[in-house]
Amino acid sequence: MKNDTQIQQEVVAELERDDNLPADSIGVEVHHGIVKLAGRLNDAEMKKRAALSARKVEGVTGIILDMGIERR
Repeated sequence: MKNDTQIQQEVVAELERDDNLPADSIGVEVHHGIVKLAGRLNDAEMKKRAALSARKVEGVTGIILDMGIERR
């Protein structure tokens, strides 16, 4: 079973694999398998993509999105 640090590292790697996501603008915390993604993104599609990327990681039991959409 993976620990939270391993899950966090794998979620960060998944976010970095998606060229359409600003991975360096997304904070990742993990507590007991629940991933919290935080940051400000350009649109709702990026927010959805970030959640889908995190969901790919084995050991993720839930996702909390604390991500706002920047208004231009």
